[in-house]
Amino acid sequence: MSNPMVAYRVLIRAESNELTQALKEKAPPKAPGQWILALLDISCTDYYPVNQEPGIGLEARLLFASRLLEFVEQELDLPDPIVISRAYMKVARKAIEDGALQVPPSLHADAVVASMLQRFTFTRQQAVDVAETRRSRYLDALTAGLEEEEFLRAVCVDGASELVAITALLPTARWFQGKITDKTIADELNAWLDTYAELELGDAVAELLDRRNREQQ
Repeated sequence: MSNPMVAYRVLIRAESNELTQALKEKAPPKAPGQWILALLDISCTDYYPVNQEPGIGLEARLLFASRLLEFVEQELDLPDPIVISRAYMKVARKAIEDGALQVPPSLHADAVVASMLQRFTFTRQQAVDVAETRRSRYLDALTAGLEEEEFLRAVCVDGASELVAITALLPTARWFQGKITDKTIADELNAWLDTYAELELGDAVAELLDRRNREQQ
């Protein structure tokens, strides 16, 4: 049962104590994470006919989505913080926008933002330091007019992938500003968002990159 839509019709009706085993049995051996995320996407999409069937209301879909995400974290080797955190925030945002009355605790705004922040491997100052080094490397390499292979080596910076994960998630998390009840979590998110501009490559690098790309075409 590798077709996600076919599987969704069955799995969303499974009992909580049966779902984990059912997912293990039905998930394709190749790319099970993508298959699970396809189920998640179905659960968040209103216009699919299956989501209009009796017994599959918004609360049931949110509960199913929360169980899928728990399965991904506990059973699959998907360490990418961008994929997991974006998925949690996507479902949590839907719960808020649709006015869900019963929302699993893991999908509350406080929970998804706190979880995202915990995935950051840098403090804000560490992230700023890496960003400054990365920006400087890019400026030097771009002004030097290096060939592609040499350019890629020149701009390589320790911690760049962790920094990119942070800058990829913060714009999505911005939507939750004003919707978080825990002051500590809200303050931490606000502090990161205030720092966001310092974490990007910046306009000067963007302009030079654009010029380089046009010259290479």
